[in-house]
Amino acid sequence: MKHLNLFIFFILSVIFLIFSSQIKFSTNFLEVFFSKESTTLLNVTSKLGLSNNIYVAKKGFSDESLKALRSIADKLQKVEGISKVQLSVSPSKELREYYKKNYYLLADFNDTKLSTQEIHYRLQRAYTALQEAFIYMPLDTNDPLGIFSVKAGEDHAYLKLKNYGYVLKASVSVDTSSAAEAKQLYTKVNTLLKDHKDLLVYAPFFFLVENSSYIRSDTQKIITLATVLLLLLYFFMLRNYRLLFHTIIAIGSSVLAAIIASAYIFGSVNIMVLAFGISITTISIDYMFHYYFHGDFATKGFIKQKRVFFGFLTTFGVFVIFSFISIRLFYELAFFSAVSLLVAYILFSWVFSYLEIEKPKLGQSKHTFKKVNPLYVLFISFVLFGYSYTHLKFDDDLRNLDYKNEKLLALSQQFREGLMQSNYQTVLLHANTQELLLKKYEKVEKMYPDMQGIGKFLFSRGKCEARLHQLKMYDFEKVRETIRTQAKKIGFTNVFEHLYAGLENMNCDRMHAFDDMGFKIVKENSSYYTAVFIPKNEAVAKMEGVEILDIAKHLSQDMQNSKQTIVKFMTVSIVFIVMMLVFVSGIHILYPLVYIVFPLSVVLFCITFFGKINIMHLFAMIILIAIGIDYGVYMHRTTTQTETRTAIKYALLSTLAGFGVLIFSHTVALHSIGLVITVGIGAIFILLWGTSDR
Repeated sequence: MKHLNLFIFFILSVIFLIFSSQIKFSTNFLEVFFSKESTTLLNVTSKLGLSNNIYVAKKGFSDESLKALRSIADKLQKVEGISKVQLSVSPSKELREYYKKNYYLLADFNDTKLSTQEIHYRLQRAYTALQEAFIYMPLDTNDPLGIFSVKAGEDHAYLKLKNYGYVLKASVSVDTSSAAEAKQLYTKVNTLLKDHKDLLVYAPFFFLVENSSYIRSDTQKIITLATVLLLLLYFFMLRNYRLLFHTIIAIGSSVLAAIIASAYIFGSVNIMVLAFGISITTISIDYMFHYYFHGDFATKGFIKQKRVFFGFLTTFGVFVIFSFISIRLFYELAFFSAVSLLVAYILFSWVFSYLEIEKPKLGQSKHTFKKVNPLYVLFISFVLFGYSYTHLKFDDDLRNLDYKNEKLLALSQQFREGLMQSNYQTVLLHANTQELLLKKYEKVEKMYPDMQGIGKFLFSRGKCEARLHQLKMYDFEKVRETIRTQAKKIGFTNVFEHLYAGLENMNCDRMHAFDDMGFKIVKENSSYYTAVFIPKNEAVAKMEGVEILDIAKHLSQDMQNSKQTIVKFMTVSIVFIVMMLVFVSGIHILYPLVYIVFPLSVVLFCITFFGKINIMHLFAMIILIAIGIDYGVYMHRTTTQTETRTAIKYALLSTLAGFGVLIFSHTVALHSIGLVITVGIGAIFILLWGTSDR
């Protein structure tokens, strides 16, 4: 039995190594907050190509800049994962052919009946202009009367970044929501462009790649720092190196068990969960310290310390409650913590009892201990709660939890404003079928004539057949005969042999969608979507199936919903804790209760200096509650004040080393957890100081 601790660690290590290749670690923690609606919206945005473009800007508006970009475009076109590279905004060859084939359907059609005199007048005007022109003037021999017309666009124009230079746009074909695929493409593009000067390179998915990489690096540093600090702390505090060795092994076993269980249940382990998990093990050290300083390791068999069992049961119960929350990150964190605590408690309460570890010698205080009056503490706490309530606002911007990538944020703004994208608002249309979607487009287009979208190239079946009927009702045969007769009288030769050629062969089956249109129709969850662009000065009316694409607004609503959810679970957890306290303490509940109320009030007061409270602050408070209740129970009715206070102080230092290092993280989510726990532990130290010997 002496080697059972090592045996358990060995078995868990073997299991971990066997399945290590299948255990995935995720770094994109923001996605775990997304609701189903936001996830659908992000998927649609990606499929529509609104977030799957790479922009490369070359400084200057010279021919040399264009030449350099053409060279880069040729190289990018060969990169796997890039489907199309565009430098000119003029229509592609495929789009020109499509427009030519469907010209009579797509062009504006003036069906006003023209008299013979009007036709003669228009032909005469064209003939005179040709005769008097100093340079060649083209004549539309297919439609000399201009019955069909197309709004003139800027031909052979180039994409430009305002106040910088020309821009090329590369369309991405890989799934940029996948960190692995996005990173591969990111590496290829940056390797290809590293030797080019005066380039600005930006893509929305760069945030995922760079932020994930930074968070992974930051988390590894935090984990390393926490591990080193804990080892040093235990080395100097325990002074029993055999106990230190077995404690490290037990912690390793609890973390391995939690990783294996989480990977099995969830398919992957979020890197934040891992960093948090290393810290959460410091809570379980409380059990070891309490047993050690009270000499419980001297007897063999399962250690039955009611206060430790109650502390474990309360903390474990809180995490079990939160494992049912609908927020993925939180239920993964709660599950990881629950497994880790359970394994650690079993190891410290059972396996360690066979290690024959002697009780340390502690000097006994000659003074008596006087507990702080809980009523005074509660009064101060409620004052701090009141101040915090009037000064705190909830931060519902999910992006504020991420790493602040200042460089990419600046590039994003520069391209958004420089490409004039800020002049338009992106509106998402959706319907149950493609036909209904096109009908919706045509309905909205009547309200906003300057709207840009796929409806410029593709009609609903109803609109297409209406146009065909309109063309059929127009007497083109008579117009042809009149034009040819009058043309001869004016002096034209046989130039009008192909008047309105192919018009009779027009049909709706010739219209179809393809990528070069610049706009797409995509399917997601049995619905069809397309994006349109409406000038920002237009107020978009609320309609079914019409929505301004505002992902930030959706994510903000997700955060508000998450806040409400976590507050509900916090309420349930506090009720559970109070019930447990009543069961243990009865009418003397106030004293252990201050170990929850006072740290929370101090934390909220400190957060007021930052102005806003975020969802990670709220979750960290759950951990603080779970920590504080243990110490409240340990101190309540203890008959071994010296041993209990020493165990708590060492446990607090251990938790501070594990969680406190998170405050140095530049990832706001981790920093928020570290801030709450650090301040909360400081408040608990104040309570311990209030019970000092008198």
